[in-house]
Amino acid sequence: MNHAYSYKNRQNDEFVNGLNDKLSYGKKDVFGYQRHSQYHIKLATIMRDHNQFKACLILCDWALVSIIKALYIHKYYPMHPPKELNMNETLPIVHTDAEPGLDIALFIGTMQHLSSLENCPDYHSLELCNIDKLLKRTEEIVDELSARLMNDSTE
Repeated sequence: MNHAYSYKNRQNDEFVNGLNDKLSYGKKDVFGYQRHSQYHIKLATIMRDHNQFKACLILCDWALVSIIKALYIHKYYPMHPPKELNMNETLPIVHTDAEPGLDIALFIGTMQHLSSLENCPDYHSLELCNIDKLLKRTEEIVDELSARLMNDSTE
């Protein structure tokens, strides 16, 4: 019928949606990284179940990195996180007055180290119970930091 009118409405909708996208861009990134951390945990569990311990440790590291990047964007919005975060950047993100974060930061550093070892003596020599403990602790940290992120978002 009136094609000009519908085209104009479509343009206005695209403009408004574009503004909303820019305003919520940071939130999308935060929750995207948070979602990635959950996917990495699920994949790490699958790899552990198939005795792929190196892959499990790498995925645990990726899960931790993803949740830290979510917190980084949330805290320093609109800055994007650097490709790699060192201890000096991680500690202020995970440490709060209510929750000391040194143990979390040290665990993250340990997982980065374990996952980056190229010629580690056979990963199969690592006992399954130790891999289970590392995976469980990774899950706990991701859950804790996700909860903190959600609590900060609702306030």
